[in-house]
Amino acid sequence: MNQTLNFLIQTINGEVKYDFSFTLLESINYNNWLKGDEFFNVSFTDNLTKPNYIPIGSVEFVCKYLKDYYKLIPKPKNIPFELLEECWTGRKVINGTEKDIVGEKFVKSNDKIKSFTEICTSAPKGNYQISEIIEIESEWRAFVYKGKLVGLQNYSGKFDIFPDVNKVKAMIKAYKTQSISFTLDVAISNNNTVIIEVHDFFSCGLYGFSNHNLLPFMFSSWFYYFKNQINYSL
Repeated sequence: MNQTLNFLIQTINGEVKYDFSFTLLESINYNNWLKGDEFFNVSFTDNLTKPNYIPIGSVEFVCKYLKDYYKLIPKPKNIPFELLEECWTGRKVINGTEKDIVGEKFVKSNDKIKSFTEICTSAPKGNYQISEIIEIESEWRAFVYKGKLVGLQNYSGKFDIFPDVNKVKAMIKAYKTQSISFTLDVAISNNNTVIIEVHDFFSCGLYGFSNHNLLPFMFSSWFYYFKNQINYSL
């Protein structure tokens, strides 16, 4: 790399709060020690006063940074259209509006990240992903960088019920419009590995994922690809 990567890490009352921020700091310290130089640079802030940095913090923090400096707003990925077939979902999932909610469903906003997410029979006016409800035994987060599975962590349910890794890799391969780095959440339901949702790689809980060689680049690569509005595809 020809230039230092500059990270801006959110603090709250002067303190770092998020697990991914702590792990990223460990990765940065490791890389700077390994290379004997300041390969990465870090600044901290309670507010947004530093342009030309890679923002690391809450969804609200990163989205405000992208909106203020680049007039960009990330949208929810939820389940991408390539993975909406029941062979991947294990249930019926559709994109629609509040008018398409019939009976009790799991409903998540397609308009705004961290917006309406509920099991419900009705919702305010908007665009939603509407899913049948299934029984879930275990949930796992897959970490993906440049089209490859680079980590898999349990985050809910039984830790000893493992997903079908080959199926997870098949989901990644089928997801042609993927970001350069993202997470893919899957569940085990009735002995079947099914997709829950996809997240772009920012403000992501790591649940123990700590690949120091990749983590700074996963954050920075997503940011630059999104900032420059470049689509990464397999």
